[in-house]
Amino acid sequence: MAVNRSAGTADNNGHIYGLDGLRAIAIIGVIFYHMFPYTIKGGFLGVSLFFVLSGYLIALTSERSRMKGEFSVGGFYKKRLIRIFPPVIMTVFVTVTAFHFIYPRAVEGVQGETVSILLGYNNWWQIAQNSSYFTKIANATPFTHIWSLAVELQFYLIWPLLYLIYLILSTRGRKARGLIFFLILSVVSAVLMGVLLPFGNDATRVYYGTDTRLYALTAGALLGFAGAGRSEFTLFKNRNARKASLPLFIGGLAFVVISFIFTDGMADPTYTGYMQLVTLVFLLLVMITAEPSLPFGRILENPVLDFIGKRSYEMYLFMYPVIFLFNVKKWTRIPCAPLIQLGIILLLAIWEHEMTKLVVKGRQARISRASGPALFAGAVAAIVLIVLGIFFTIFSGKKNSDTGELEKQLAANQKLLEQQETRGNNKTGDTVGSDKKPSASSNASSDKKPEETPDDKKKPEKEDDYKVPVTTIGDSVMLGASPELLKVLPKDSVVNAHESRQLWDAKDIVKNYKKKKTLGKIVVIALGTNGVFNEKAGQDLIDLIGSDRHIYWVNVFGDSIQWEDDSNKVIKKLCDKNENVTLVDWHSFAAGHDSWFYHDGIHLKPEGQKKYAGMIKDAIQDDLDLIRIEKENK
Repeated sequence: MAVNRSAGTADNNGHIYGLDGLRAIAIIGVIFYHMFPYTIKGGFLGVSLFFVLSGYLIALTSERSRMKGEFSVGGFYKKRLIRIFPPVIMTVFVTVTAFHFIYPRAVEGVQGETVSILLGYNNWWQIAQNSSYFTKIANATPFTHIWSLAVELQFYLIWPLLYLIYLILSTRGRKARGLIFFLILSVVSAVLMGVLLPFGNDATRVYYGTDTRLYALTAGALLGFAGAGRSEFTLFKNRNARKASLPLFIGGLAFVVISFIFTDGMADPTYTGYMQLVTLVFLLLVMITAEPSLPFGRILENPVLDFIGKRSYEMYLFMYPVIFLFNVKKWTRIPCAPLIQLGIILLLAIWEHEMTKLVVKGRQARISRASGPALFAGAVAAIVLIVLGIFFTIFSGKKNSDTGELEKQLAANQKLLEQQETRGNNKTGDTVGSDKKPSASSNASSDKKPEETPDDKKKPEKEDDYKVPVTTIGDSVMLGASPELLKVLPKDSVVNAHESRQLWDAKDIVKNYKKKKTLGKIVVIALGTNGVFNEKAGQDLIDLIGSDRHIYWVNVFGDSIQWEDDSNKVIKKLCDKNENVTLVDWHSFAAGHDSWFYHDGIHLKPEGQKKYAGMIKDAIQDDLDLIRIEKENK
């Protein structure tokens, strides 16, 4: 297809102008999401743009090859393998080598994960590991982002079959039937994402699943088939459509930017319609950009976006290992850390891009005298690091060898707390029925949220209404220490802790206790380990507890918790802002005491459990003394 470059967006070699610019927009969104997850909350949507572009190009190139009589299944697979795997192999083993020396915990027992990456099923491996993309803590890995590559590999694996079905349906000039086939695939996959979503819970399954992410790839393929072999889409032969292209293009880009900033990856509507809507906007942008009769492809082909877009694959592969390392090593506290991270990502991407060209093009690669020594040094470094990475992967041992012990301990402690809650319910006249969720920890994970009523903001209770002296609400760190807490806290105190608990779960728990008049005079909150929360959410919880109670907020510690600093900053602000809230500085108290923790550096061994409980007891001791004196005077 020969198109005048000055008038269109494709050259004589079939290069479509502007697609690298769209890739640049996608990778910028993804990188900024990982660097600033609470500011660029929806940057992960850039992955959907990558999927749309991949589907579009695979359909377009397949049709072009077929029309030339050059398409073959073997040739298709060979091209995909050569394009995909050299950078992946380099990224994985260079990363393993680097982490082995800088942060070895992250690559211990990495054999299974490496196999899942190289064989293209890493997304299902992560689903099986229950690795949440948004609140991941335990078993932290620098390869979490490679799930998307696995989805693409699985799509490429079945592509010849999908393409064959398309060709059969499209025989005798009935191309519409083939397009309808891809439309049905896209709709089914998009609907499946909403159907399989566990409302109110972790969206890992639908976020990582090939079946629930396929729609972006098949929709892109649909667009590629619709435009294949034509100088322009039929739509843009209409004069009014051409006029509308400018506001559509600008509006589409604005919509994408807004979505990158405000979309919440933990909100159910993201998966029940919004991500699908954003994908439609991506399709619109690709269609307008790739249209030869419109100027937008050349606009996006500016040097900066073009440079980034051509290296977007390598940037994607290296971006998460770099950001992950900065987070776990707390290098994010370094001045200008984001700029340093971006610089490292870009340098690694350029290095990998040049090495890949050498591997793919071999002797055909043009090497200037000036760049020759640098390329030689880069190639030697890559080979050495890859060989070392393979060695370190094979002999990486077992990951988190004490995880089984920790899981048994947390399960036993959860049963203990459920028994305590049942006894407390019986004292207050509540019964435990098969159709009720008696424990607050169960309420926390319930899909149905109780509505806030005027009774939740009643006047402060009378002194006689305080039926328990202390109520503690926490996550799995507190759960691990719960037996020790029950030993040191006064009689009738309540410890309510649960794995994976988030701050917003505590609101229902507090409402439940206030309704039964069993919320303690002293309330200890230990939340923030499983994800950061904004100041407003924390303030809402404080207001719900009430100014008549003294709140003690335990902050976060854990060197593998990437949002540790963010959580602790919010907690500190809340404590400074509210007179009845006191900070319990677990972060400073625990620093330097590695022997207190299990291998994950977050959960506590018996010695650490005693220290944790003792710290809380000491923090609230003055208030406990006042409660004791008040009781003695009655």
